[in-house]
Amino acid sequence: MPPSLKFEEKKAKSKVDFQLATRQYQELTETLTEAGIEVIELTTTDNEPPVQSLFVDDLAVAVNGTALLTRPKSNNKKTNVISKTNEFVTVLNSLAWQVVEAPMQIHGRPVILEGSDVVFTEREIFVGIRKNGTNTEGALVVAKTFADYSVIPIPIAGTKPLKAHISVPTNEILAVGRDKESQNILKCIERDATFFFYFYLFITSKEMQANH
Repeated sequence: MPPSLKFEEKKAKSKVDFQLATRQYQELTETLTEAGIEVIELTTTDNEPPVQSLFVDDLAVAVNGTALLTRPKSNNKKTNVISKTNEFVTVLNSLAWQVVEAPMQIHGRPVILEGSDVVFTEREIFVGIRKNGTNTEGALVVAKTFADYSVIPIPIAGTKPLKAHISVPTNEILAVGRDKESQNILKCIERDATFFFYFYLFITSKEMQANH
């Protein structure tokens, strides 16, 4: 966690409980460590990009030893984001991961790919498609990079990323929000998924935010 956060919009500042986020981060780190998982923490500074710095999964989509560097719609040209990405790549290389960078364009169209729109279930990959987030070209990059898995695009009407609506607490279990948008996304998953035996855990928006 960075020592402080800077917000591009004043409204966003009122929506983020920094003390709560810090406590949740500490609890998550402790839980993972107690479970025998090595936790690697990236360095933080006062000049971190706003909010996005809290979500490492927006830097890359990681699946079975391959990390696909994302191409978010915003902040992708800022020096501090590039520096953070370089540090992340250095860590991945030290772990012998294969690192793939998402192209800027496919078929002449720009690629937008945000890690918070990608959910890997161990069976398949869901990619949220939304107006201000990942686009169809971004989903195509995911499909090309992880060709061993079915990649299912999920249209999202709202502005929140896919992981704000669904997550994977453990194998074959999907945590799904109780709100209307999350339930619409669930209908798409039930219709288009290639694996038909998921168990669903329905949780509140507050619980989903903590899980994300």
